[in-house]
Amino acid sequence: MKRITFLLTVVCLSLASGAVVAEKAAEWPNSPKGLNPDAMQELRDAGVDKYLGQFTPNPPVDVGDGWTKHTFDSMFGAGPICIAGTDYSVFSRAGNPSRLLIFEQGGGACWENFYNCTPVVEDGRQEPPTARVGIWDFDFKDNPFADYSILYMPYCDGSVFTGDNDVFDPDWQAFIEGAFGLPPGAGPPFRFHRGLRNQSAGMDLAKAMFPHASRITVAGSSAGGVGVAGFAPFLVRMLYGNQVKLTVFNDAGPVTSNLDAVDEVAARAADWQFGQFFPNSCTDCDDMGQSTAIIKWRLDNDSTVREAFYETDGDLTNRFFLNLLGDPTAFRNLVVTEHGLLNAAHPERYKRFIVAGDTSHTALQTPLFYTQHANGVLLNEWVEDFLVPRPFWEDIVEDPIP
Repeated sequence: MKRITFLLTVVCLSLASGAVVAEKAAEWPNSPKGLNPDAMQELRDAGVDKYLGQFTPNPPVDVGDGWTKHTFDSMFGAGPICIAGTDYSVFSRAGNPSRLLIFEQGGGACWENFYNCTPVVEDGRQEPPTARVGIWDFDFKDNPFADYSILYMPYCDGSVFTGDNDVFDPDWQAFIEGAFGLPPGAGPPFRFHRGLRNQSAGMDLAKAMFPHASRITVAGSSAGGVGVAGFAPFLVRMLYGNQVKLTVFNDAGPVTSNLDAVDEVAARAADWQFGQFFPNSCTDCDDMGQSTAIIKWRLDNDSTVREAFYETDGDLTNRFFLNLLGDPTAFRNLVVTEHGLLNAAHPERYKRFIVAGDTSHTALQTPLFYTQHANGVLLNEWVEDFLVPRPFWEDIVEDPIP
């Protein structure tokens, strides 16, 4: 009923929206659409594009159900590789050539003395999605991504697709040897945090495979959600330009940090070295602070990008990684407040779907995508409203449940 009521208001809201657009156009007649040139240059100066155009995959392999596997040459360790030094692969699936979903998988995170990440691609969990659930149910009429072309990036860099650093770590070597049953000394003594490198290789392949995409959504779950909220949209702009309609969907990648966990925050900053890629004018960007600052900078400097954030306020997985397992109220306050600041700054282009009283983690690749709801709105319908976009796409934060 609520959705029907919204539909009845479309005409009025569209007229109002049109008036606002006309007013802004008159106010800024020379304002460029998309990412402005000065911001683009800042990103290039910071090296965000340093790996674009550097890597070419080996011949593709058909792996069934419409998926094609593309494995990159490790270039004796200088190319795209996983945290344990193994080969990196991505997957593509052809669909509507004008619509493209670039998806970044999740799988934890690793830093000094904290090894909770997927270390290799070839472990059975990082092959292309084989279960027809969530957004991968291509035959389900309520799937807004059913006909999209897809570039699927597995996650194995340990640095949420943002890192660019190799860390000598004998403890990691012992951990990998134990995990894979290797003899002493056979494991890699380094952690290879190649997040930006791997992500850039995947983006290049997306442009090569689907050059005519005009609507692009970069989406990711968990660690992949952090990745798409970070540097991924900038890479899309660099490759496809400002003419594409660009949207970002972050599925339970918190992007926020528990700043009381000082040692963990410092270890991530030192090991991943993502701070080097922050643009100079992003004065709030700080690898020891809240990484939501880069989202705010993007929204400030890209006039047409739109972004969506999904989360539950009791997410056990994210509470574990943020060292907030014992304090669900602190976790809720953190994500609601930090992402609320983004919504307040750009209420029409950044919106949240936060479910109260739920401890589950991620939804896009699960049956929850069609059953999860907040304030009476189904998640898949909210995503469809976001993608179109419809004028009644709303910011939803459920009241806390005692």
